[in-house]
Amino acid sequence: MSAPLNQHTVQRLAYVRYLYREGIEQSRQPAPLRSRAITSFHDAVENFLGLAVQHLSLEPTRNIEFIAYWALIKPHVDLPKKERMRQLNDARVALKHHGTFPSAHQIEQAQEALAEFFTTATPKVFNVDFDSIDMVDLLTQPEVSQLLREAQTHADLGDYSMAMAGVSLALDALFRHYSARNTFSKGRPFAFGPTLQSFDAPKLDGRDAPRDGRLAKLSEIAEHTQEALRAISLGIDYPSLTRFRIIAPTVHHYGNGEHRYVEATSHTQLTADDYDWARHFVIESALRASRADDIADLREKQLQMNRQADVAFLQRTWTGPVQAPNGE
Repeated sequence: MSAPLNQHTVQRLAYVRYLYREGIEQSRQPAPLRSRAITSFHDAVENFLGLAVQHLSLEPTRNIEFIAYWALIKPHVDLPKKERMRQLNDARVALKHHGTFPSAHQIEQAQEALAEFFTTATPKVFNVDFDSIDMVDLLTQPEVSQLLREAQTHADLGDYSMAMAGVSLALDALFRHYSARNTFSKGRPFAFGPTLQSFDAPKLDGRDAPRDGRLAKLSEIAEHTQEALRAISLGIDYPSLTRFRIIAPTVHHYGNGEHRYVEATSHTQLTADDYDWARHFVIESALRASRADDIADLREKQLQMNRQADVAFLQRTWTGPVQAPNGE
C-alpha cells in the first residue's frame, strides 16, 4: 500500500505532467526543432521514475540506469511499456551524444507510449489518475491559480466558451500581478507605464475632432505595444500570446465588479483541445513569469522601506574618485 500524497509529491507530479506537455508542444514544431520533444519526454519519465522510487521507499543503486527502474519497482508495481521506453532512451542518447535527429514517426511513437505509460502507471504507483494532476499547483500567483481552477469547473461540464473566458481572466491577472503590485506607476516593474483603459480615449469636439482619428490610432498602438513589452519582458512567448488573443474571448471588467464578454460564433465552437492548449499556455506563461517574483518583491520592499522612513532623505553630490590624503 503506497503512502498518501503530500504537497511536495503533488507538485512533482505536476512537474512531470508539465514536462510531458512541453514535449507535446515541441513535437508540433518543424524539424529539427521538434527533436527537443524526445528530451522532454525522457525527462518526464525519468522524473516520474525517481519520484515513484521515493514514494515507494525504495533504495536505488547509485547512478542507476534508466531502464533498470523497471526491475527495481517491479516487486511493488509492474510498470508498463518497458521496451517502448528503452526505444525512447535510445533516441535520446542518439540525439544528445551523436546528433542523430529522431524521425517524425519516432516522436509520434514516443508520445503515444508516454500517454499509455502515464495513464497506466500513475494510478498504480500514486493511486491518482494522471489527468487529475493539476499543473496549477506549480504556480506562485494566487489569483491566476484561483481563476484557472474556476475555469476548469466549466470545462468539466463541457462549457468551453465560459471556461476560456476564465482562462482569459487568468492571463489578465498574470499581467496585473507584475504590472500593478503597488500604487506608484513609476515604480512598477514590468508595467511600462499606467495601463491604458477604454475610458482613457481622448474626447475632442469641433474643429479638433478630425484629429481624434490619429489620437485613437496612437492610443491603440500604445496599448498593443505595452502588452507586447510586458509579455516579452516576462519571458512569455508572443506568437502564442497572439494565438491566445485570437481564439479566447475578450472579457471586459465593469465598475460593479461584473465580468462580461460577447460570445461570438467562434467561441461556441471552441473544443477541449483549444481549451487545453490555452490553459497550458497560461500555466507555462505564469511559470516563466515567476522568474520576476524576486524583482517585484525587491521593488516592493524598497518602496515600503522608503515610505516608512522617519527622516528626510539627503541629497548628495557625486565628487568623483576618492582623493588620497595630502594629495598623494
